[in-house]
Amino acid sequence: MPLMPTSEIRREQIYCDLGNLCEPSCHISPLRELFRWNSVPYETAQFQGTLLVSAYNGQPENVTLPLGLSGWYRIYVGLGAYGCTGEFPDIINLKLTDDDAFMHLSPSAQAGYAYHSIQECFWRCADLSGQSLEIGKHREGQPCEALLAWVRVVPMDDQEVASWKADLARKDTKRIYATNDMHGMLSLYGLKKKEEWRSVVQEYIDSDVEWLSLENILCFDGELSTGNPQNFAFCRPGDSDVQRLLKQYFTLDMLSDLVTYGAQKDIKICLSLRMGAWGMEFPYDQMYFDNAFALAHPELRCIDRDGSPIDALSYAYPEVQDYMIDRFVQMAATGCAAVEMIFSRGVPYVLFEEPFLRLYRERYGEDPRELPLDHPKVTELRCEILTGFVRRLRTSLNGARSEKPLGLHARVQFCLYDCRHVGVDPEVWAREGLITAIISYPQRIREILPGELWQTEQPGHLNLESYGEFVRTSETSTILRQQDFRFLPPFKDSRGVLQGPADQEERVSEFMRLEEAYGVQIYLEILPRFLSPEEYRERALELYRCGCGHISLWDTYMRAPRKAEWSMVRRLGHREELSSYTSGEGELYRQVRLLKIGSKDVSRYKPAWGG
Repeated sequence: MPLMPTSEIRREQIYCDLGNLCEPSCHISPLRELFRWNSVPYETAQFQGTLLVSAYNGQPENVTLPLGLSGWYRIYVGLGAYGCTGEFPDIINLKLTDDDAFMHLSPSAQAGYAYHSIQECFWRCADLSGQSLEIGKHREGQPCEALLAWVRVVPMDDQEVASWKADLARKDTKRIYATNDMHGMLSLYGLKKKEEWRSVVQEYIDSDVEWLSLENILCFDGELSTGNPQNFAFCRPGDSDVQRLLKQYFTLDMLSDLVTYGAQKDIKICLSLRMGAWGMEFPYDQMYFDNAFALAHPELRCIDRDGSPIDALSYAYPEVQDYMIDRFVQMAATGCAAVEMIFSRGVPYVLFEEPFLRLYRERYGEDPRELPLDHPKVTELRCEILTGFVRRLRTSLNGARSEKPLGLHARVQFCLYDCRHVGVDPEVWAREGLITAIISYPQRIREILPGELWQTEQPGHLNLESYGEFVRTSETSTILRQQDFRFLPPFKDSRGVLQGPADQEERVSEFMRLEEAYGVQIYLEILPRFLSPEEYRERALELYRCGCGHISLWDTYMRAPRKAEWSMVRRLGHREELSSYTSGEGELYRQVRLLKIGSKDVSRYKPAWGG
């Protein structure tokens, strides 16, 4: 029989008959109805009950599970992946009565049919006195399955509660810099109301997250090429919702509310902006990803050495700098604790535009287009232009927020050499006190110039005619881009000299030197996005052993819902204790085998696809 909780005894409880326990019952059906939760019978070796599921395009109303409990409990939830396709995430929305916003929860495994197990994951600890559990599914954005099999609660004694609270109150463990691609949040969930947007922050409560960087996507202000969303072929789920909702619901007022809400949750909010936010290539063009300013000013684009325009605006033009500074000043008005320049997207920032050519000729009396991008003088001038922009930005931010100092963060490349190769010079910015934090993202961009492009009469100079022909006929691009890696060895520059740190320890040391010398906080990224709990642990320990004190996590809107992994990720700031942690398997997450699902025996032969 399904276990039925009682409020009289504080003991472990399993709410496994959700189809009959949740209210109101009119929102639950034994049939797979579009606007109701489907109640599906199941059985494990320990218990049986009914789970709640809403398939792919279902749009059920929220239901509530009365808990009837008092005191503190650890809460575990049974999550499943039974969708018809693995292309879409499995996401259930959960919140307690006292919560201001839902949290999104997903299982790690997305195996689809015939997987026949439920992933039980630790969710959180809470005082459940007088509280109920609300269960929901987002109704806009990308379609998905939402499945909750059971809720298990384990009582905590006074010592355990005190230990939990003391751990959350620690400041020395706040070492994680989390970054939310807000387009992803809007695309996935179709957020509108204030309490829906607050889920962005709610994901990170009870974690080691110090900073939450929210990407400002107001620069995505392109219009549909057809002018009519009903007559536009979107290339993926969610984009039609973003086109419809972005300008109305993604506002500075909404961001201001998230800043305030983050402060209430002891999370510092930073607003970030891609420094090359000028649009997207096919098939993501012709809609909101396009930037109206960039479309209106093709004359401000970067220009390659052969005269070809590049689809990126150049910071060599004051108009481009002015546009970006205005965006940052708007962000500062939200009251955020810092703003972030994202230099890991949108390269290039300066090439061979007329202002650059003129300045270079005046200074050196030669044509820089015949020189490689890694030539010291070319590199120096590109860095000088971007540093001039950062100085102007810092001055404008100081004027906009004179009463409350505003942090300025820079997300940069893999190592300092890679940074300067694209014109970014965090060491100068740190030395001049322009920035307060550096986040190193594992990305390397280099120019590859084969031997047949060089002049014989002037060694070290390029034949521009040959270059123009080569970039159009070569089987590979002259620009190498590598990203989302763990470590890359040194790479030869145009003179055949290896450039870049020899190992991870050397890479970490060159960044930590800036922290020690200039007081900027250093955060190093862990990628790729999806790792096992043990892999996350080992990657964090590696960075700590090399001397880094803080960690960055890109695209955490994709990581935080995956509760098996998040059970480790949320604790990665516990630097001193991390080496003693297990992966959490069996304690913080486990797979529970299903014997029956939908009244069919799946313990041996699999009835999926006719067996």
